[in-house]
Amino acid sequence: MAEKKKMAVEPRLMYTGVKATARRLGCSREHLSRVLHGHLKPNEQLARRLKRMGISTTTNKE
Repeated sequence: MAEKKKMAVEPRLMYTGVKATARRLGCSREHLSRVLHGHLKPNEQLARRLKRMGISTTTNKE
């Protein structure tokens, strides 16, 4: 019989995709996308939540 290989468990992201992440953060997918691409500055609450997820943000606009 063939020997079974043990599969290593690969780490996965807590949330996959912008839509699921936005839902979890309590904002729209469009808003989160604009924040992540640097077109909008996140408000304090969203910035804190993103930071807890390990996501830093910068903006192209002041």
